[in-house]
Amino acid sequence: MSKSVAVISGDEMFWAYDVALGVLFIEAARVGAEMPADLRPSCRPELERDLRAHALVGSGFAVLLDDFDVERRQALLSCVREAARRIEARGGVSRDEVSTWPELEESATGFLRGAEHMAAAPLVELAKALEDLAAGALPPAPAGRRWYYGTPEGRIVQGG
Repeated sequence: MSKSVAVISGDEMFWAYDVALGVLFIEAARVGAEMPADLRPSCRPELERDLRAHALVGSGFAVLLDDFDVERRQALLSCVREAARRIEARGGVSRDEVSTWPELEESATGFLRGAEHMAAAPLVELAKALEDLAAGALPPAPAGRRWYYGTPEGRIVQGG
């Protein structure tokens, strides 16, 4: 199975496909970097650094939303929401596009793990799951199982 990243808020969590989360977070970091100076939150540099680190490390460490103060969490969710909108407008992300991303450096060619294209729908669904988790509104998974977001098939159930 693919590598997964735990995304946790309070006592709730879901799993995310690390490649999908990486794509979403790189785009979100770009959203933050492109904000007009007068609209940028003071936490923007740290948030961009964190987003890029999560994207590059992948399944190496969990996304702990509780570690984000209110301002950083709001900025994160705003950037993720806009990133999902942009990715959806482009119809997803291609391997050719990813290969030009300077954030990935030498790992760019294999970042999508052989896929030619990552569809927009699983990325948009992952962004919505992040928002729902942060708001305490993530629908419960079946008993003894966890949601797994960002897979090419979309949300699936894992475990049990």
